[in-house]
Amino acid sequence: MNDKRVLIFGATGNVGGATAREMLRRGWQVRAVTRNPQSEKARALAALGAEVVQGDMDDRASLGRVVEGFPRVLSVQNWQVSGPEGEVRQGRQVAEAAHSAGVEHLVFASAGTGEADTGVPHFDNKLVIEAYMRDLGLPFTVVRPAPFMELMTAKMFFPPVGIWGFSPKVLGWDTPLPWVAVRDIGIANANIFENPADWIGREIILCGDVKTLSECREIYKAVNGKKPFRIPLPLWLFRKMAGDELIVMWRWMKAWIAEQGPQGLEKIREASRAVCPDPLDVASWLEMEQNGGKGNVKTGGNYE
Repeated sequence: MNDKRVLIFGATGNVGGATAREMLRRGWQVRAVTRNPQSEKARALAALGAEVVQGDMDDRASLGRVVEGFPRVLSVQNWQVSGPEGEVRQGRQVAEAAHSAGVEHLVFASAGTGEADTGVPHFDNKLVIEAYMRDLGLPFTVVRPAPFMELMTAKMFFPPVGIWGFSPKVLGWDTPLPWVAVRDIGIANANIFENPADWIGREIILCGDVKTLSECREIYKAVNGKKPFRIPLPLWLFRKMAGDELIVMWRWMKAWIAEQGPQGLEKIREASRAVCPDPLDVASWLEMEQNGGKGNVKTGGNYE
């Protein structure tokens, strides 16, 4: 591929940041879009060689300016920042800007599993954006990351209250969960961008490992010498603090996992190797975290 230019929205977030770093590592010209080019993470990307530009997905005019001239685009929206209506609006506006600019390939960072009418707003909203892109005739690929392994350790996700606290109350300790490291999402996106003929018009769930919360807890103990600290809040208190959406999400995921069964989850994990042939499993990821993130993507900032 001769034209190695890619524009990345949400470049200072998890998915966008991992993709930007991987594309830069491969020698691509990266334009990183952020609301604040002077932030620490934006400056770090600039130091790696990215062109960091100011852009706001709520500002349609700015989108046209930043997308112009870049044939490939990563589109990432953060429902926890924009809210449900804002998520859809931003996704549509990025799609419109990409269509107007003649973008050759857009990779859309979606969520969930692709099933419709889940009752999980940020799952269902992603499908609304996907439908809009199809109506526009955009050439795009959909990636659906499994739950981040970073949920176990990254402070931004409040692990004691989140994955170790309320999640077992909804999922149970022994429900097998698909997991993916943020680093591997970046690798997958890069491989998709480098092979557009294979991936335009397709979608894929990204999964590097399948482990129960109980298994993850034991692996964490083996790596760190102690079990993860947890604050098992009652669901009513968690709901009061954070709302219903995450509770609804995990309940839906538990039902979906039961439908897939172990063989179904393993097929998803194996299929994911098409775009990330050597993914981190939970043990290797936690070992990297224990070693200061060497070889891994250090997370932080907004969930984007």
